[in-house]
Amino acid sequence: MKKFLLIIALMLLTTVHTPAMDIGPKSILQTLQRFYTKFKGGDELLKKANGYLVFPTIYKAGFVVGGEYGEGALIVQGSIVDYYRMVSTSVGLQVGAQKRSMIVLFMTKEALNNFRNKEKWTVGIDGSIAMLNWSKGTDLSTIDITKDTIAIVFNDIGMMANLSLEGTIFQKSK
Repeated sequence: MKKFLLIIALMLLTTVHTPAMDIGPKSILQTLQRFYTKFKGGDELLKKANGYLVFPTIYKAGFVVGGEYGEGALIVQGSIVDYYRMVSTSVGLQVGAQKRSMIVLFMTKEALNNFRNKEKWTVGIDGSIAMLNWSKGTDLSTIDITKDTIAIVFNDIGMMANLSLEGTIFQKSK
């Protein structure tokens, strides 16, 4: 059974890492434009943040053992300052595959500095992220956000039976 799970994990992670990621200013801008189209007030929310990560495409797949991978950019004061990748593995009740976009907002200077000062930033250990899932058309300018770090997931394609970032590692791309 352990060999079977190991083989499935390796297949999933290989599949998750296979797509050629074209992360650059153009893909980041296109993702932000989709975000603004989907959520009224999205641009105002991003202006309130001290910085934010934009992941144009995150791939997630799992069948008992799962994996997730994405590449994105950290934007501070309107400029890309660094590129990052996120990786996550999990074991448990899960099945499916999904492709989605995500923006992680650092609402305080402390949260942004804590993120930037770590070589690897692990959700649940180095900081926590509040996952927010709003429907299309939600006016983000009317929502009072009290968390230091929040993630907004959108453009979901596919089906996955869980929604969590616990244990996800964010690391600066070299």
